[in-house]
Amino acid sequence: MKITCVRLFKNVAKTIIQQTEKEVTIKAPWGNIRALSWGNPSNPPVLLCHGRLDACTSFRPLAKLLPDTLFYVSVDLPGNGRSDHLPKGARYTAIDFVPTVQKIKDHFKWEKFAFIGHSLGVIIGKFYDIAYPGDISRKVELDPLPAYLTCPPEDLSEWYRYSYENFYSEDRYRILTSGLETAPKYTYEQVLKMTMESRRLSKEPAEQILERSLVPAGDGLYRITYDQRMKLLTVLPYSPEQLQQIYTLSTTPTFCILATDSIHVGFYDKTPFVRDETLWPNKNYKCTIVEGGHDVHVENPQCMAKDISDFLLT
Repeated sequence: MKITCVRLFKNVAKTIIQQTEKEVTIKAPWGNIRALSWGNPSNPPVLLCHGRLDACTSFRPLAKLLPDTLFYVSVDLPGNGRSDHLPKGARYTAIDFVPTVQKIKDHFKWEKFAFIGHSLGVIIGKFYDIAYPGDISRKVELDPLPAYLTCPPEDLSEWYRYSYENFYSEDRYRILTSGLETAPKYTYEQVLKMTMESRRLSKEPAEQILERSLVPAGDGLYRITYDQRMKLLTVLPYSPEQLQQIYTLSTTPTFCILATDSIHVGFYDKTPFVRDETLWPNKNYKCTIVEGGHDVHVENPQCMAKDISDFLLT
């Protein structure tokens, strides 16, 4: 099925979701995990995980359109937003975020929870589901580009040089492991423009993301809070065939939403099973396509909110 997005603008009173927004702090061995919650904690829980170099507020536009009979927790992943960075010397790989999900589940004492991930967040959800089968009741996967990056055996040398040799080169290592105090400074207008252009967002959603991603640096300037090591995030080197074997083993009901722009540039060409529901033997996978770019869930959540709501409530 293909959904054609129509942008909707309405002046409406604040929803229950907006009225109940709360800041959450969760202790972890490496520091604090920060998050926002919406709704009544006694309702069935939904965990939302954003993509690389992002913040939990990127889900706010979508969350306020979802059913208020659920409880939503949107996390700032380590090294992003207001969450603490991983310790100096550590690497960021996709699987290193799985313990964050476990800490959140333990903090709220959830038995099961639904999961919504965007981009990098999709990989985190997939590998948590593999490590702790049965914890996730259903998954929503929003334009899961990194989850379908592949590396055939003949390209392993290139993968290693990019992921590891590149990281540990003297100049790059110094830049990537420098603290926030050495990060570049920008005016608010500069960083807002950068965010709008790089992520193809309008002003309001870009400002919501920056709400948790900037700290004052004096003289009216700001620094972006994300960990520089996030720029060289490592994804494991699986071939297309290996990814298909791993992902299609899952029995968790899964709803995948692909963005047309990502399809048109060929991001999913090497993994056709992502678009073919018949290749998922457990009959638990549904895929649809929406018009827009990689961040369409931020820029135009109306085009997917009803389908996601129906899936979560099934």
